[in-house]
Amino acid sequence: MENERQNEGKGRSQLVLVSQAGIFLAVLLAVQLIGLPNPVTGTLVNALLLFVLLRLGTRYALMLGILSPIGGIVSGHLPAPLYPVLPVIMTGNLLMLAGYFMTLRLPAPVRYSVPAVAKALVIWGAGSMIVSFLKLGDQVQWLFMPVATIQFFTAAVGMFLGEKFYNAVGQHDKAVTGH
Repeated sequence: MENERQNEGKGRSQLVLVSQAGIFLAVLLAVQLIGLPNPVTGTLVNALLLFVLLRLGTRYALMLGILSPIGGIVSGHLPAPLYPVLPVIMTGNLLMLAGYFMTLRLPAPVRYSVPAVAKALVIWGAGSMIVSFLKLGDQVQWLFMPVATIQFFTAAVGMFLGEKFYNAVGQHDKAVTGH
């Protein structure tokens, strides 16, 4: 009987996590659709990805990291010539989240810059190789340096904001629950 209660509690807990992840996915898509400039949208998306990592865990953050570039296509934030590099952007998101997780106990400048550099380099390097392989030409190749630079800044600032928001919500949760 006790075992059934534990399993039921785990099932409810899992349902709550999945529901929250769904809400965060909706927020992520809404942020992309409201038409803010790319650097603002990118920063907010990265902040949300990091918040989900800290709040819900790795599984849900990785899921949103994979889905967010698709929202970029739907919203028009990802220009059509960059569609072939969609898997690279997904990989960059996953690398950013993994890099943050691995540097979690390091000082803030390292925690924000190392994953941001990794994300920017993967997007620039792999994206450039894909464009070259597909022979899409110089008209697309030039896009990658500004994209990589923007990715670095939006990732670093986004991680900072996501962490600060998580800490603020955590303080609020402690005040409300008394724990």
